[in-house]
Amino acid sequence: MEPTHPTTEATASRLPWQARLPFFYGWIIVGHGLLFSFFGIGVTWAASILAIPMQDDLAWSRSDIFFAVSVRGWMAIFIAPIIGRYLDMENGARLLAIGGGLLNAASLLLIGQVQAVWQFVLLFGILGGIAQTAQSGVTVAIVPKWFIAKRGTAVAYSTLGGAISAFAMPALLAPLSDGVGWRMSWVVVAGLAFIFACLPALLLRREPEDVGLLPDGERSAQAPVAASSATPVRRAEEGSTLRQALSERTFWLLLIGISLGSLTNNGVPAIFTTMFVERGFTLEAASSALVAYGVASMSAKFAWGWLTNRLHVRPALVALTLFGVFAMPSILFLPEGLGSITLIYGFLVGFFVGAFIPLHQLVWSVYYGRAHVGAISGVARPAGLFFAASGPFLMAASRDLTGAYDAGILLTTACVAACAVCIYLARPSRPTGGLVVASSSTNT
Repeated sequence: MEPTHPTTEATASRLPWQARLPFFYGWIIVGHGLLFSFFGIGVTWAASILAIPMQDDLAWSRSDIFFAVSVRGWMAIFIAPIIGRYLDMENGARLLAIGGGLLNAASLLLIGQVQAVWQFVLLFGILGGIAQTAQSGVTVAIVPKWFIAKRGTAVAYSTLGGAISAFAMPALLAPLSDGVGWRMSWVVVAGLAFIFACLPALLLRREPEDVGLLPDGERSAQAPVAASSATPVRRAEEGSTLRQALSERTFWLLLIGISLGSLTNNGVPAIFTTMFVERGFTLEAASSALVAYGVASMSAKFAWGWLTNRLHVRPALVALTLFGVFAMPSILFLPEGLGSITLIYGFLVGFFVGAFIPLHQLVWSVYYGRAHVGAISGVARPAGLFFAASGPFLMAASRDLTGAYDAGILLTTACVAACAVCIYLARPSRPTGGLVVASSSTNT
């Protein structure tokens, strides 16, 4: 039997303040993810809501505006592989998040002064994309480091911000735009960026071992809390390095499947408002689709987060994507005269996308462990972020070229079906759930 290591008051007084809280600091990290996702997704809703008055005032096309939205996501193709390995470093995530938050706030503040399309693309697309990518690794790479047994719930909760912003942003910006104009509305969005995307980053920490804790908040005799950072105790998973992951067929199936499925993340939700306005609904009624989307998205995260604590992410994702094959094109066969069509379609899409976002972010830590998840996801994420970012531009281009969004919706549905096939074929190549406790000297 191993000796016990009771935590005395003297020992506890030497622990970092995060380890002396009456609750597990990992839930603070989950809160960070929630706030970052609130603003990260919320700024897309902001562009969607403000697109109509900007288009009327500046005589821009819809494709002009949503091209900038897509550029914002495309920047991750270049930035994510560079910053991925820094997420595995002790202070990397915090510094990236602080810098990204400041850049986000500054670029959005200047949008209130734009006159030309290239200015909007530069500020919202390029600079905003760099800023958002710098912060986007929290949910996929940092939250999973703090949890193992409760990882599904933690990752799902950390993405709740996107669902909340789906109905909070329209409720705020639609009347605000009518009252003070779209330019001042962007100033308000910049203030939200500083509050939700910059200030919380000051409290961000890479993993529990950095503050004398263990994943899931455990403090057992077999896994004593460290008295100082010089002698950390680590609870590790059997995992893979980046090189090992890249050598596996499973990695590439996951990358392809998740990338194709990610086309749904922003594309269809981003055009809810304009699509229903063109169908004859008022702006307020059209915005109700986003409200339904947000409610369904939140519900889905709770349900699927609980499920993935008990079920491997692979069958959960296969089941979810099969539902998505039905949900995404449902607008094409729902009766036109149905008064609640905005709510029904928003709910169906929200229930799918709301669960797909945390589940596909959960994949890399479940399949490959937490030690190198920053580096692994840094290589895997650019393709998915490219497709996610392309969604709004694809839908806008579909409307401009064909006069309807049908072609874009059908293409998105085909990508969801392909995602289901890839995930089904991506069988885990390593045991999951194997946990050990060891000192840092054996886990370099």
